[in-house]
Amino acid sequence: MKVFPTQSWPRIAGTRIWMQILALSTLTGSGLGQPFWPQFRGPTGQGVATGARPPLAFSMTNALWATALPPGHSSPCVWGDRIFLSSCETNKLECRAYERASGRLLWAKPVPAEKIEATHPFNNPAAATPAADAAHVVFYFGSYGLLAYTHDGRLAWERKLPAPVSRGNYGSASSPILCGDLLVQALDTDEGGSRLLALNRATGETAWETPRPLFSCGWSTPVVWPGNGKPQIVLLGSKKLTAYAPADGKELWSVAGFPLETSPSPAFDDQQVFAGSAGIGGRSNPKFEGSGWAELLQFDSNQDGKIQITEVPESYRLVQRPQLPVGHPGRILPFPVRGMLEGMDKDKDGAATKEEWDLAMGEFEQMDAPVVMAVRPGAEKNDGPQPVAWKVLRGIPEIPSPVCYQGKLFLVRDGGLVQCLAADSGSVIYQERLGVTGGYAASPVAADGRVYFASQSGTITVIDAGANQLKVLATNALGESITATPAMADDKLYVRTEKHLFAFVAR
Repeated sequence: MKVFPTQSWPRIAGTRIWMQILALSTLTGSGLGQPFWPQFRGPTGQGVATGARPPLAFSMTNALWATALPPGHSSPCVWGDRIFLSSCETNKLECRAYERASGRLLWAKPVPAEKIEATHPFNNPAAATPAADAAHVVFYFGSYGLLAYTHDGRLAWERKLPAPVSRGNYGSASSPILCGDLLVQALDTDEGGSRLLALNRATGETAWETPRPLFSCGWSTPVVWPGNGKPQIVLLGSKKLTAYAPADGKELWSVAGFPLETSPSPAFDDQQVFAGSAGIGGRSNPKFEGSGWAELLQFDSNQDGKIQITEVPESYRLVQRPQLPVGHPGRILPFPVRGMLEGMDKDKDGAATKEEWDLAMGEFEQMDAPVVMAVRPGAEKNDGPQPVAWKVLRGIPEIPSPVCYQGKLFLVRDGGLVQCLAADSGSVIYQERLGVTGGYAASPVAADGRVYFASQSGTITVIDAGANQLKVLATNALGESITATPAMADDKLYVRTEKHLFAFVAR
């Protein structure tokens, strides 16, 4: 770890800065929207901009400004007169800062990574969203580690870290978060050595490091639950939701029963934490929804109800996520089906039957199940309320995080299916389609009584958060793919598309 001197760090305690942000984020009725979006999903990590009034209808032609961007999946991070994000083009990683008023590029700093981590075709090595305070902005890359810059682009400190390893070469995605004086980074890996790392965000020195030995690779970003004045760092990982004490990283509580691979970040209200994830393979419901036996029957040449394994082309792959459009890298299974059939052929007769297929699919479904749970932090299992208040097992997103807003929990999954749940009970208020199909990777964001859903196809649908049935207020097609979660600050909406960064404002 290298620390670089700086001459003008503000002498304001990190906790005090954080309290100022929280105070600004709770302004209501004053006509002033919160002016910061300092990390993934905003000031509290919840995707809610309290007091803001972002535009309802917008398009590429009426943007306040637009600036061309290199590829990357990190969301905009907003502080003061700067917007920070990361990029990766032709294996060149960069930390970037833009002028908030105009979108002009202010600086771009190359990241000296010796090797770029392997990623799924859908992911990008610049996936993690930066975190900023009044002194620094901190970037995380799985290929390198953490780098902290002053707002004018001077390197303050850096911390090299080994790249997390995932069995499927999905790459990393968990973003750093702010917690008092700390910068917290989840570092779960399939190689062993998973841990939660907390650094002094002014100096980069280790505050504490908590091993997570039973956790495999994950992509969820932690959140800080206020805990009635006793904050807790809550992280969803493989099979378990766990809370840690900010002071020393000590585990406070955990709840099991989650899938093996997790991507969404938790949401919360004053009483509960809401966490969940789709099952392995992106399964959003208890039963596997992908194409299966019916699709394989095309290879039953003699119509005897069996599939001769050698008749299946070696490269043939099944549809894994039918909600995604043809050509999407996540639509097809990442491995040929012939190997699956060979493993199912119990009697070794060179053929697979429907019974063998159904048995294998049943075993696959038993590995884990999609779920969203409401957890009461700190509740004891045998004294007082049970820790799990409710569960929902259907319509669970694979990547987008839930947003808790106005007493409701909003979920969106591939295909544009929105599920609105009562936060206190988990009862389904409605489950309807937005009308924009395809994949959804960006997390929903909320402000001014509305929820904004960005599709991978490039359309942002705005709904009425207060309605008890789906009420679409606007459908805004931007014409470029969106995978990054939008940011809201000072009544403006900042959207990163595949090729541009846009600023929108009500006109």
